[in-house]
Amino acid sequence: MRKQQLVRGRETDPLYIHAEVTANQFNLKCLAVLCFLAILSEGLRGAGLFVVPSSVMLPSVIAAGVLFLLPIAVFLIHDRLLKRPDSILANERFKILILAAAFLGVALICTMLTFHAVILLAVPPLIAAQYRGRKRLFWWVTVASLLLVPISVYGGFFLGAPDRNFIKGMMTEEEFAVLSNRRKLATPRRMAELFLHYVLPRWFSVLAVVVLAAGITRRNSGMIAMQRELAQKVRDEMERHSRMQNHVIDALATLIETRDESTGEHVMRTKRYVTMIANAMKRDDRFRDRLTDADIERIENAAPLHDVGKIAISDTILLKPARLTAEEFDNMKTHTVRGGRMIRNLFADLDDPQFLQTAEEIAVSHHEKWDGSGYPNGKKGEEIPLSARIMAVADVYDALVSFRVYKSSISPEKALDTMMAESGTHFDPDIMRIVDGMRGELIAAANAPAGGMDQIK
Repeated sequence: MRKQQLVRGRETDPLYIHAEVTANQFNLKCLAVLCFLAILSEGLRGAGLFVVPSSVMLPSVIAAGVLFLLPIAVFLIHDRLLKRPDSILANERFKILILAAAFLGVALICTMLTFHAVILLAVPPLIAAQYRGRKRLFWWVTVASLLLVPISVYGGFFLGAPDRNFIKGMMTEEEFAVLSNRRKLATPRRMAELFLHYVLPRWFSVLAVVVLAAGITRRNSGMIAMQRELAQKVRDEMERHSRMQNHVIDALATLIETRDESTGEHVMRTKRYVTMIANAMKRDDRFRDRLTDADIERIENAAPLHDVGKIAISDTILLKPARLTAEEFDNMKTHTVRGGRMIRNLFADLDDPQFLQTAEEIAVSHHEKWDGSGYPNGKKGEEIPLSARIMAVADVYDALVSFRVYKSSISPEKALDTMMAESGTHFDPDIMRIVDGMRGELIAAANAPAGGMDQIK
């Protein structure tokens, strides 16, 4: 059971699926080339270069061409004409169709043309070699390839165009053209001679090709397994970096909380609000193409750092239970640029430039206003990074609904009404339209008891 689970897990691995898709694409091209060569051969026969009866070659070329084109037609209809979202190239059964078409088409041509097409006996196992190795597939290919040899030799003797050297002196060309005359030649001795002089040597050649194909498939499987292992190491390393990054963020949030309990709780609540608003924006046509899941994850993880610069603000200002003077407020404003500088210094070595940029944008610009009257740089409109515009909404909302030593709280309903009045001046009006549509969620989140924020959906 455990082995079956591992196999099923491997079958759904993106690397294995990509390898199968790539192999199918390559093999479809191979089938197209085989079809072209079959048509070219008939053209050369018509020009007198191939001495093969038309009654033998033309039907075999047409039938083999249809077989070679069948998987190509299925692919074009499924993926190009019907435009199905799930490509048939990733379907396990499509590989079987390609292999069956290759074996049957080659078997037909080799049977009718025999020694003229002997090289084609190597094609099916080499096509199978493009797929990752499996014992069942290997044995299936081996048996089918070995069966091709006697089918082509004996089939060619009775139906097609066998080696003229074998029948030389037995009958005239006119007599040979009559199938009943061939059956008269099918004595046990001559059938044994066919096996000894034609089947056996070709078996050795085909077995060599099959061994080569097995080596190719084994190499392919090994390379895919190595890529899968490397991909897993990369994912593990990214997760390690993410854990380290989140650990630093949590440590900084804890440090902020030791300075000011309300600020510590504030960073956790605003993180939740930011996530809610960003997810709602992603569902909206105006922002769907501008916010990916990865963007939202970075904004969510960076949100607790928006006030990290307050660590550098003195307790006299940070904990003052009254309105700040103009000079004190100017000092408080510096927490934005100080926070951006701290983030650059702390996360520069984590090799995650996108997170670094998002965290710095949030820390520096979350007090900018849509009309340009904010700080520290007086940016306005689209000049303000989207992550900072989202953070500004969450930051002000929590500040309004929370008690501070210098002010009392207001209800979530009143807070949202107050913020809507500043849509287009303080806040991005498009974001505020989305916020207005999710009032119920934000009110429920604000009313949630301490520690219960994660239960809000």
